[in-house]
Amino acid sequence: MNNDLTISTLSFKYAYSDNEAGSKRVEVSRGVNLPEVMTVKNRDYVTPEKLKARQTILRFDRYVAGTDGNPIPVSAYVVAIVPKDAAVATADVQAVIARLLGVLDNTSPNLALGDNIFVSGEQ
Repeated sequence: MNNDLTISTLSFKYAYSDNEAGSKRVEVSRGVNLPEVMTVKNRDYVTPEKLKARQTILRFDRYVAGTDGNPIPVSAYVVAIVPKDAAVATADVQAVIARLLGVLDNTSPNLALGDNIFVSGEQ
């Protein structure tokens, strides 16, 4: 396990790891009251097709100052369900996540639909 992580020049410092709660890392370059928090959780999972799998949740919370000045979180999660089958490789998981990012990324040839989906609420 990597304790401290640097992501896009931000240093996420290891806070804890627990089998039930997962691991937590915190980045505070905007101040301790407006942190970014990274959480990773894993658990055994059975798919609707009755396949044994692992569910992994990668979550980021970015705290911003609300209109009243109090910190409020903006959160994003990636949930990956990975069957426990030797035919499934890391590249398969990365390919699915790349499709998600392609919907949001604003560089060609991606779609840049973040405003449409998250701000306008389009489906």
